[in-house]
This record gives sequence, C-alpha cells and structure tokens, in this order.
Amino acid sequence: MRFSTDLLDGVLTGAFDHYWSADLIYDGELRLTSVPLTNVRFSEDGNAQVQQTGSCTIVWTDVFGKAMAPRMVSDAFTPFGAQLRVYSNVTAGPFQERVQYGVFEITDVPSAYDEDMLFRGQVVSTGSVIDLELAEQLAGVGEETFDVPSPPSQLASVWDEAAVISGLQIARTIDDQPITRSVMYPDSKLDALYELFDVILDAVPHMAADGVLAARPNAWGSVVHALRRGQGGQIVQVGGSMSAASVYNRVAVRAVSGDQKSILAVAEVNDGPLRVRNADGSRSPYRARTYYQSSEFVTSATQAQNWAASTLGQVSTLRTQLIPVTMTFDPRIERGDVLILERLRGELPVRVRTISRTGRATQEMTVEVAS
Repeated sequence: MRFSTDLLDGVLTGAFDHYWSADLIYDGELRLTSVPLTNVRFSEDGNAQVQQTGSCTIVWTDVFGKAMAPRMVSDAFTPFGAQLRVYSNVTAGPFQERVQYGVFEITDVPSAYDEDMLFRGQVVSTGSVIDLELAEQLAGVGEETFDVPSPPSQLASVWDEAAVISGLQIARTIDDQPITRSVMYPDSKLDALYELFDVILDAVPHMAADGVLAARPNAWGSVVHALRRGQGGQIVQVGGSMSAASVYNRVAVRAVSGDQKSILAVAEVNDGPLRVRNADGSRSPYRARTYYQSSEFVTSATQAQNWAASTLGQVSTLRTQLIPVTMTFDPRIERGDVLILERLRGELPVRVRTISRTGRATQEMTVEVAS
C-alpha cells in the first residue's frame, strides 16, 4: 500500500476532490515540477510483467512563451529516457495531501502540438498539448537483452544480482538468498529478473511508488486495509465472476537437459471440486490440468517440490473466483495488497489483482478470493 498520513484515511471516506500532477526527471535531474496531468488513465496488473502502465495529456503554458511539444530527441517529454514522478493530490477544504503514486518512463508521444502566435515579430507559444504513454521502469528493463549468453555476476545474493541486471535502486523488502547455481540467463533481462525472484525468493518484482525495485511475495501478506459498505464506506458496487480459463489443479517441475525431459516434482489438488482424481483413483470431473515449469536454478528435489507447491497455490484456487469491485478513489491501494471486503454475507479476505484509475471519483478493481 502506498504511503500516506493517517489523516488521509479519514478524508478518503468522506467528501474530497483529487487531481494528478507530476515532476519531469531526466537522468536523475529534476527538470520541471508540479506539471498538471489531464485525461489520466493508470492501470495495474499484478499478473503482468510490466505491472503499471498509463496515459495522460499535458496542457502546458510556459511563462516565457517557450514551445514544449517535443521536436528533437533532447527536448522535454520525449520517449528517450525522460520519466514522470507521478503524484495523486487529494484535497478536502483546507486539507491537501500529495501521495507519491509511481515513477513512469515516457514510452511514446502519440500526439503533440503547440499553439503559436506572432508577438513583436517573434513566434511565441501560447500553450502546448502533449499526449503521453507511460509505463513503470520495468518496461525499460524489458527492452534490454544480454549481448551474449551470460551467467550471474555472483552467487552470494539475489538482491545484488537484481541491482546488476535491472540497473535500478533496490529495496530489500524480503530476505535475501544465495543464487543456487551459475547458469546462462535467457536473452531478456526482465525474464532473468522474474526467474530469479520466482524460483529463489518465491516472489515477483514490484516497482514501489518511490521508483525503487522491491519484491512482492507470492504468498499472501497481512491485511492492509478494509473496504466497508454504507455510510462512511468506500464500496460502490461488488460483482462476481468465475472462469476455468488458466485454472490448473496440478503443477509439474521439469528438469531439462538437452532433448531429455524428466519430472522433478509434482504438486496436486487432492480434494474439492478441483481435485485431480477421485478417492477411488478414477478421473475427477475437472480432470487433470497441468501447469509445467522449469528452471536451471532448481538444483534439488526439495527445492523443486517447494516451487511446485508455491505455484500451485497461485494457479489453482486463487484463479477460480475474481470479484470486480467499484470503489471510491483511493490512490494508496496497489496490486498485491490484501484487503478485507465487507459483504452482506460477511467479511471476505481478498488480494488485489488489477486496478484502473482515471480522474473520476471512483476506481475499478478485480480481487482474488482466498481459498
């Protein structure tokens, strides 16, 4: 959950307004501050490799009549290394709080133009309108590849290796582990980063709001917030959905050596509707739906079994029921947060999978239900 003061918690359950702004950064240097953002759309998806994306429009009038629409690679607001440090600003009467939302790379400028006029024989700009496409910094890591097959730079620390691969500042939010063996990475640096985190740390990369690389455990964490109904609550509408797509009841860890493949470990759902087989050994109504995975970082049967068991929890019961939730705007909530969802039939622990936000007073989420 993004950081805020305790006062904001009470404000977000009452009457408030909000708007978006950003600071422009290039190569660590602050170029512009408090740039207003309009037509804002931000999305989070905890199952995607690049988990945060967005778009916005900047309507800017320079006090010196300078044109801001980018025309050259070195201009501001170009998709060649420029970043926006985005803030959500919440106001209620005299109260105002700025919540740091995230650091985003400018990935595309689909439209940009200046409104120009002649003033004393010179062309000056009366305003610039710039449309931007944004993505979290993992998108930049995803554009990088290893020039040649490369092993880890060292084996003592996953976190140290993550810093080398990504080039990002890191926050060691979970315990470090040694890298189990020296293997050749896949071509993509982002793929290598995800594999290290998943197999060894049992986690996924997570870009924090301040722009540092953290880790989000695959296992559910502690509850960070409760969504309430009625007066003083944040819930607007709660739906429901259920699908068998991408729901597995069996995970197999493969060992790959040349053309030879063998199974190192298997984890299965043994009871309930998702069971692999019936008590008498016959095929269950849902049958066996196997999710296969492999990694050269797996060096023992015990490690393979632990990985299979962890993955089974993510690809089986957590995927069976997704609940769409419409709630009042709250910039603090982020993908992976564990919440309490209040319903008429009782309270339900859920974990946030996706979020969509705009400039409106509400936001849309999908949450996973604990098994």
